[in-house]
Amino acid sequence: MTAPAAGVQMYDAKAAMSETPGLTASARSGAADLCPVANQTAPTQTVYLPNITKTLGGATGWVTPFIVQNTGTVATALEVSFYKFSDGSCVARRTVSVLGPGTSFADVPNNDADLPGDTQFSVVVKSFGSTIVSVVNEQSGTGARAEALSYNGVSSGATTVSLPNIVRRFFGFHTPFIIQNLGTSATTATATFRPFAGGASVQVVRTIAPGQSQFVEPNIESVLTDGTQYAVTVTATQPVAVVVNTHNDDPTVDKPVAYATDGIAAGAETVYGPYAAKNANDAGFAGTTSTVVVQNLGSGAATPTIAFRQLGGGTLTTFTGPSVASGAAWVFDPRYQNGVAGGTLCGTAAAPGCLGDGEYSFSVSAPAANLTAAVNVISASTAMGYIALAQAGQKLFVPNVTRTLGGTTGWTTPILLQSVTARSASVEWRRFSDGQLMVTQNVSFALGSAMRIDPRSVPGLTDDTQYAVTIMGTDGTVAAIVSELNFLGGDGTMAYEGFAAP
Repeated sequence: MTAPAAGVQMYDAKAAMSETPGLTASARSGAADLCPVANQTAPTQTVYLPNITKTLGGATGWVTPFIVQNTGTVATALEVSFYKFSDGSCVARRTVSVLGPGTSFADVPNNDADLPGDTQFSVVVKSFGSTIVSVVNEQSGTGARAEALSYNGVSSGATTVSLPNIVRRFFGFHTPFIIQNLGTSATTATATFRPFAGGASVQVVRTIAPGQSQFVEPNIESVLTDGTQYAVTVTATQPVAVVVNTHNDDPTVDKPVAYATDGIAAGAETVYGPYAAKNANDAGFAGTTSTVVVQNLGSGAATPTIAFRQLGGGTLTTFTGPSVASGAAWVFDPRYQNGVAGGTLCGTAAAPGCLGDGEYSFSVSAPAANLTAAVNVISASTAMGYIALAQAGQKLFVPNVTRTLGGTTGWTTPILLQSVTARSASVEWRRFSDGQLMVTQNVSFALGSAMRIDPRSVPGLTDDTQYAVTIMGTDGTVAAIVSELNFLGGDGTMAYEGFAAP
């Protein structure tokens, strides 16, 4: 993470902590032994969070609330351990005694008396009794300089991780990324940068202790070139996880924006994007457009096809990309004919080789290929990003969904739900404060289409409330992302991917 902007747009820190079922007194106030001996029992599941911060950059710097959801059918206990970036030492370890099935727990580091301020951590969450998932919200700034990013925790690392879109001073953007060593011994992590435009690859190397995280900032790596996009592959001798933070927030930038995505350990022949836009009014953010960066993870060349369908249904509009070499990437920009940035600019209406203005879902595929895609959703004052889903599921979990949290202009988090093989689904909404199932919502859609589910329009839900949500395709599989929005000014948008049931 780069130097923070002034101020912090809190994620409702007080409410998140007060609505945390099962959090022990020592976890709230800090225990005498801040990092007691870890539970020696084999955990049911472990989730890793590579980048967690408390007041990073000062009292109003970066803060990263994180949410953990129980995805099993029985209650579970959690152990949460915080390790300093600087030396890998454990500085705090706490427990959550009981987290019910389908429910979520939230931690706000700024509220944690047992954590030092102005510090960056890697976090390990162990679950004893049930499977879990986690999402992290990274936030900084106030008013017009507010920024918000979101990424998913990972439950297992990989020795090869792909990053489709890494840039150095590219139209103001840069993409620092954080590598966490999930192994049991020190590892050498090598990041290989392959320019989109072709040419020689270059490498950046980090040595990382077990459990520790280190960052790579393209803007300060002398082997990289300004104004360049790279497809990056990180290889390591131990399993690692990677988080990419994309920023355009230098002090001279009038409207700073940022977004985050996870590194990709595995792709698929077909990947799914529940949301994309071309010059759209995205929930009030005008002029929103999405570029889609497709990376070939296979050992041979692949020719991907990207297919768009308007939200709510409609006919498919397909585009065939160029042949993409192994490890390389191709970017589709819907503002231009056939997605070729800098080519013929499309009009507002659909035309040969052009999407019409509007909101879409999409898929990317190539026969027998191994693909992934990063989706960049950007307006004049906001940015959010996510990774196209390589795994649809009949059951999905979304740990953190809110309705006007903090007031009418506070956080509201619409779900973008995409049909893969399902025509209907049920959506269960459980309240954070007590785990109570508040609403079971039944929805239907055309095969292969997507819809937006806005908590503000769901009967039975209440304002200023946080929910854990479970989605079940009643007759097939679905994919989903959550778009997290506030209307307090600045870059009040972020997104994360729904989790398929384990």
